[in-house]
Amino acid sequence: MTALWIICGILAVILVFGLVRFLGVKKDIRQLGKRLDEIIRTDTNAQLTTQTFDKDIVSLAKSANDLLAKSRQDFFKAQRTEADLKRAISNISHDLRTPLTSAKGYLQMLAGADEEAVSRYLGIIKGRLDTLTALMDNLFTFSRAMDENIFVKKVNVGNVLKDAITDSYVELTRKGFTVESNITSSPVYWNCDEDALKRIFQNLVKNAYIHGNSYIRVTLKDNKIEIANKAAGLNEIDIARIFDRFYTADAARTHKRTGLGLAIAKELTQRMGGQISANKEGDMLVVVITLPE
Repeated sequence: MTALWIICGILAVILVFGLVRFLGVKKDIRQLGKRLDEIIRTDTNAQLTTQTFDKDIVSLAKSANDLLAKSRQDFFKAQRTEADLKRAISNISHDLRTPLTSAKGYLQMLAGADEEAVSRYLGIIKGRLDTLTALMDNLFTFSRAMDENIFVKKVNVGNVLKDAITDSYVELTRKGFTVESNITSSPVYWNCDEDALKRIFQNLVKNAYIHGNSYIRVTLKDNKIEIANKAAGLNEIDIARIFDRFYTADAARTHKRTGLGLAIAKELTQRMGGQISANKEGDMLVVVITLPE
């Protein structure tokens, strides 16, 4: 009989302990819920805290905090994306309107103009329309590059880089550029899309001879590629934004811009696991691509 009472006593203690623990856990969960509602409602950077020693409650609070942190990151990223989109739309609108307005103005001037003026005005109008066509082509190229599939294979980076320089030879010569090529003789391979890699190099070289002057240096060593050029107005270039879509280097918004070429190069490089950055070295603008290990 005594043993039975002892067993009943032990069971009662266990039951009471379990009930107290259950009520404590329930209280902790209720407090966490209230605190979470408060954080969401007030949109603060606060985190959930708990004084419980229950590892499951602690784990729940940690998971909730991780979710809150990710939600905030997504929110700020969405804000930046929205701001970038608004700026891009504003830039595109300006870039489309400027040549159209100019062409319209010269068309109006054609009325009553003499033969020599007509010929001159038509040449200017053609130039404005060519600018507009180039912009539309860039927009199409950018949207297509973002949607294209990447087909990965082992590619000799040096060969593709040399081809990109060769493809630009006529334009580089016409503009009087000196090209310094430091491409290692040892093969450097990258598991990537060869067409995408060629487009990256072509865009970087084109950007160099359009916005640079007189000199380009191309380097490939180990897992790093550098394409550098002397750049007029280098101090006005915002390095942190040079790969942004539609970023314009000059505040006056002239025809010279980094355009979509660098944005496409960045997007394709990152999609294939590489990294791309830019820095200033004296009067040189240096774009660096680092291949994945």
